[in-house]
Amino acid sequence: MNVESAGLILAGATLAFLAIVIIVFAIWRLRRQRAAPATPRIPDTPRAPRQIGLPKRARRDRPEFADAEISPARLARISRKTPLEIPPIGMPDETGREAAPAPVADVAPVGEPPFEPGIPDAGEDGPRVDAEEVTLRLLPQIPPRDAISTNSWLGGRPRLTAGIEWPRIDGQPADFLAQIGCADLPPDLWGGLGPRSGALAFFIHRHRYEMRVVHLGDGGAPVAPQFALNDAEGWFGPQGALASGDLASFAVRAFPEWPVDLVAVRPGDADPRSEADPDEPGTTLYDRGYDIADPAFHPFDWGSMMAMVALLEMRLDRLTAGEALPPDADAEAMAEIKQRAAINREARTRAEEIIAIVRDSTTLDGFSAGDATAVMAGLHAIHWARAIPAVDPETGTGQAATITLPLTTHRADADLWVHDYQTILFDRAKHAWCANPDNLSAPARALYEPWWRALADREMAAMGHAPFRHVADYDDERDIVLIELPTSGLMSRKFGNGDNLVVTIDRADLAIGDFSRVRAHVSS
Repeated sequence: MNVESAGLILAGATLAFLAIVIIVFAIWRLRRQRAAPATPRIPDTPRAPRQIGLPKRARRDRPEFADAEISPARLARISRKTPLEIPPIGMPDETGREAAPAPVADVAPVGEPPFEPGIPDAGEDGPRVDAEEVTLRLLPQIPPRDAISTNSWLGGRPRLTAGIEWPRIDGQPADFLAQIGCADLPPDLWGGLGPRSGALAFFIHRHRYEMRVVHLGDGGAPVAPQFALNDAEGWFGPQGALASGDLASFAVRAFPEWPVDLVAVRPGDADPRSEADPDEPGTTLYDRGYDIADPAFHPFDWGSMMAMVALLEMRLDRLTAGEALPPDADAEAMAEIKQRAAINREARTRAEEIIAIVRDSTTLDGFSAGDATAVMAGLHAIHWARAIPAVDPETGTGQAATITLPLTTHRADADLWVHDYQTILFDRAKHAWCANPDNLSAPARALYEPWWRALADREMAAMGHAPFRHVADYDDERDIVLIELPTSGLMSRKFGNGDNLVVTIDRADLAIGDFSRVRAHVSS
């Protein structure tokens, strides 16, 4: 034990001695380094007094840009002010002093800048707004492709963004006319001015030329009008005889919702709009005659069926109205008159039976094409008589000849009720077809679609153009045509005496998206 203790004491002492040696060596080494002579110090370069401010950044060579001037005429288009006449450099101005050089505008680096809505861009030849601009035609889709995903349409219902209420003018809900998707507008329309997102919805006072144009955001659910189009001074004007008389009550009092394609027309392009007045298909039908037993003229739902029988019932009084006897009527003429009266009384009795059957059927079963076929066949089997003027080939004297026709047949010289029914069917068919083209049979579509195309070509709406007709107080330097809507039998819309509605806006207002001061004109 003593030996072990002595060993441990000796080891501890050795370690303590080594630690002291190491500390002493470290102190000596440190002092030796401080004692080394210092390198002579280079004096500081004198500096200018430093100013307090933002941190300085490395300087770069400033790129050189070409000088550019903003045309006074271009500024005038936007500001609606007379361009400032700048005297040539070096020439005295009105004060007698030499004109200073025009300031140089900062321009973007070389390369065409991206299009910014509301800012007319410039190319090598100057501002695009000064060039000949693109115009749009609003071409009705016949047939409509996809009414759900369409972005632009005339009539029907607007799709108002959440939180947007139906516009009112003088406290009254306004009539909705059209909604146009701004994303589908060409970049150069209106000289590059105006929005290119969301949609523009057009509303008009119910019987005054006062407009509201609303720039809507994307999305929105269809909103039904808050009233019926029953204002006698309003803009509702259906095709043909439905506008007045005893047929007016049969008109569908609504603007059909018609999807449209936005077709850009540039200089040299074919214009889908037609100025020609095509042959009116309705007039052609009236003159040549036709038979509504043809499937193209059949009722397609209970609404059109009930309208048909209601009209027929109204016209049965004409069927049995007594004929005036000529003062010199002989026995043969009297016999013919009595014969015609007997035929027409029989026709009326049988027609009233069919009308009663149709009205009873509305409460029993759903409508089917077979029902329409059966009704039309029953009416076709009924004949009625009519006296028409004729000339005796032997004597050359005038006389009355008797003709008999199926109750479903129309002749220009024997017009009882068929053509009025066709007028009603035309109106109802376009509303049903706009909702879903499959609502009409193939024969009906083959009849009406070409007819509607002819009307669409003549009544086509447009945007961004010079008005088609004269408009008082229109200034092409100041005004831009937002939209022009002609009177249209296709759209059941009438302005004035068959005029066009032209909606304009100042260029300056369109540039900032201010639609609060749009103006409505009538071109005649």
